[in-house]
Amino acid sequence: MITRIYHKKDEQFNIEFFQDKECRQAFNFENVKNLYIELKEGDCTPIFKLSTKLWSLSIKANIFTPAWFLGLYDGISSQTPLITLNDLENMDFSKYIPTDNAILFLNEDDADKYADECEAWFLYQKNLPTRELNFQMDIRDYKKITIFIENYTESEIKKTIDIAKKLKEKYGVEEVNVFALHCFHHFYSTTALSYKEALMKKEEGGYSYMKFINKLITTNSTGTCETQNEKRLQVIDCYDIFNDYLKRE
Repeated sequence: MITRIYHKKDEQFNIEFFQDKECRQAFNFENVKNLYIELKEGDCTPIFKLSTKLWSLSIKANIFTPAWFLGLYDGISSQTPLITLNDLENMDFSKYIPTDNAILFLNEDDADKYADECEAWFLYQKNLPTRELNFQMDIRDYKKITIFIENYTESEIKKTIDIAKKLKEKYGVEEVNVFALHCFHHFYSTTALSYKEALMKKEEGGYSYMKFINKLITTNSTGTCETQNEKRLQVIDCYDIFNDYLKRE
């Protein structure tokens, strides 16, 4: 089981750690083994401070955080390894994907990393001039498909909508969902709508293009949206994903 740890920064930019979300009760570091901490607005400083704190107390513990916004993990003590969603090898995400969906990966790396538990998978090759689907199994055998990607950014959003449109109009797929490990805030830089608002307004005015995506399944790794499970948007708590991962170890 992972223990949640909360933090806040004071007026002098010192970071303190707490037991509760309201940051009122100081954190008790006794007998900790796996710590879960969420970063705020991409500030990675709390990870370094936490690693240093554990090192000073001679505590060996894993630090879990959903997303890392720097490059290497330099500056983090070797006795407090940092683990993010992207570090989870052979993680089974199938429980978060509708059971009657086939899985569509957009690159070979993701397929190699996450396809072991999937019933079927296809490969969309970005280097093909016609941007056609290059499938290993007959795509017409599947009426429901989930597109799996790591980062749902502006370019990936446009890409998945384009693919979903083609799957429905050309191949007769009835339902297309998207699973994204990390989802970022704005749908298009030309709008002020968040992805959640754009999803909910799919049938209104200029946002009717969203009819090609039935549901977005993502995580709260970037802090963009609170955990929830609505008809068109499911946001999974990364804390639960990490706990599932530890149970498999």
